[in-house]
Amino acid sequence: MKASRRLVVAVALAALVGPAGCTKIDDDKSQTPTAASEVAAGGTLTLAATSAPVDWNPLSAAGDTTGQRQQQWPFYPHPFLTNPDTSVVLNKALLESAEVVGASPMKVEYKIQQKAVWSDGTPITGKDFEYTQAVQDPKKCAGCKAAFTEGYSLITSVETSSDGKTVTMAYAKPFAMWQALFNYILPAHVAETYGDLATSFNEGFGKNVPKFSGGPYLIKDYQDGVSMTMVKNPKWYGDPANLDTITTRYISGQGAQITALQNGEIDLVYQNPTLDTVNQVKAMNGMTVQVGSTLTYFHLGMKTTGDVMSDAALRKAIATALDLDDMRKRTVGQYAPDLVTMKSSTYVPGQKVGGIDAYRENIDELNIGKGDSKAALDILEKAGYRVTDGRLILPDGKPLRDLKMLTLSTDVLRMELAQITQSQLKQLGITVAIDAADGSRYSPALRTGSFDLMATGTALDLGALSLQQWYGTGAARSFGYSSAEADRILAAAATELDPRKQVELMNELDRTLMSDGVVLPLFASPQMAVHPNKFANIFINPSKYGTTMNVEQWGLRK
Repeated sequence: MKASRRLVVAVALAALVGPAGCTKIDDDKSQTPTAASEVAAGGTLTLAATSAPVDWNPLSAAGDTTGQRQQQWPFYPHPFLTNPDTSVVLNKALLESAEVVGASPMKVEYKIQQKAVWSDGTPITGKDFEYTQAVQDPKKCAGCKAAFTEGYSLITSVETSSDGKTVTMAYAKPFAMWQALFNYILPAHVAETYGDLATSFNEGFGKNVPKFSGGPYLIKDYQDGVSMTMVKNPKWYGDPANLDTITTRYISGQGAQITALQNGEIDLVYQNPTLDTVNQVKAMNGMTVQVGSTLTYFHLGMKTTGDVMSDAALRKAIATALDLDDMRKRTVGQYAPDLVTMKSSTYVPGQKVGGIDAYRENIDELNIGKGDSKAALDILEKAGYRVTDGRLILPDGKPLRDLKMLTLSTDVLRMELAQITQSQLKQLGITVAIDAADGSRYSPALRTGSFDLMATGTALDLGALSLQQWYGTGAARSFGYSSAEADRILAAAATELDPRKQVELMNELDRTLMSDGVVLPLFASPQMAVHPNKFANIFINPSKYGTTMNVEQWGLRK
């Protein structure tokens, strides 16, 4: 029997995830796996995605986005997987084991399954780990535009056994979240055909539609901006995939996706729900509807540099005037009333680290996010601002220019958050101009800091790594924020192996970020999966990699 990727072997990763999980609105058993014996071999499924990949490299700064990660998950090997209940497990299809085998220096050993191969028959070996490490280590590839370098840059050596199936890595210092590394393993033999490290990583993998696969499916046909069709990988080394063909159709609007589902044009919608879409799908006959929370959370943020946003008093006043709980009630609270307003930017409610309650309501300590316009106006007045004829006047006597708020045009929830922000800040004499960007422009604008305010989501399943990529000085996704204090805490948290000390550090970081106004937490991101009842084993996955994590188990009920 082939090795299974089914989620059966628990691995202790409490530092990365907690029990936030999928909080069901529907009281059903749709998150319970259907036994393989009850799922038929064969069949097709069509799912919707809002946009096509703009970068085919899931490890690049441009390619590491929610939609692109989910679409490309079926093509790559992954050492660890996340269950719907947020538990993280070893991928037994790929690895026999992965464990820390040395303390000083810290060493991690991966044992790769002998039968694990790429779709062209080339064995998956330590060379693939070596390449994947090198392109995310600035010392080895300064020109590689990787989304993450943390952890990879601490690896001082990569040793591979003679048969290529045992890989041992030494670290310069302890790295608490080593299991979060190598989430996508790139094929070294394909990279060789693209050129040197930087060329292969940035251009080879970034610009070319993958003709290879190390997962259960591979691409048969891709029509840019229209669709992507996957078929079974004949060299897949795990339990056989069920569906013969899976097609992704690119439908930008959430409402248009629901209409396509209703018309039978697609079989699966996986999106952030709204009151309208939840009511629409629940009215459909023969559908399984799942709505739950994830380890990604929605938040607002402010740029901390530039002509006006560099003023800490202005940012403090904005943070004080915004009513974050009101935003929750007027959006997700209408269809997910049990989803609470988050008061931390580093942990979701209920999350534990090493058995320790990690979540703390730090925002209350800072007295922001409560919609206190009087206190906000006092802050502005003391800093030399005034409101005249409904407009905020700067200390130099000039009117404050309109503040640009970046949001994603195809995401109804983010659009609603921008509109509420616009309304709430009017009381301070601030005019907010909403910049509704489509998928191709949104991510680049976010990374380059082309905004004053923004509404976005951040996945917290990678702990300090999740935050470092945004808020570390000069990080891959940095939009200009720089804080020596935040850098110090991030560095300490990344190497702290004691769960209790790590929790303290992360909460200290939380207070630092919120004090600067760079992040204002809202609520854990709700997710909705809808499909005809005939399909089985499609789940809301709480990780940032989405529902395709167990794609080989999807199938038609017998």
